[in-house]
Amino acid sequence: MMRYLLILFLSLSFVIHSEESDFKEGDKFEAKKFDTISLFFYKSDATRLNLARDLSYSLKDFVDYAAIDYRDIYKIRKGETFVLTQSYKNGDIFEVNLESKRTSREKYFVLAEDLKKSSLTLLSEES
Repeated sequence: MMRYLLILFLSLSFVIHSEESDFKEGDKFEAKKFDTISLFFYKSDATRLNLARDLSYSLKDFVDYAAIDYRDIYKIRKGETFVLTQSYKNGDIFEVNLESKRTSREKYFVLAEDLKKSSLTLLSEES
């Protein structure tokens, strides 16, 4: 009986955490503060970090598994804008095109969870 309750509990937790993101491809954001959000150079880095957050690793496991080289992270600055171009992992990760004069690179990746917790302003939505 306890085994069935555990299976039911785990399946319900997956249903609750699998909700769709509020963001969609074409949304454009602008940073209103310095160091508002981090963008990742590689989709694999964003995926590992997202998975580590979802599984609630211990600090040691988190550092061992989800550590990302700071050189592979771009911190958004005040006034910079970006557009969500493609969605991955059911809307948990987005590819973005950054519009910035500070870097020549345009393609980055961002976590939807970070978008929700940031002080970004949604400029426009694609209909």
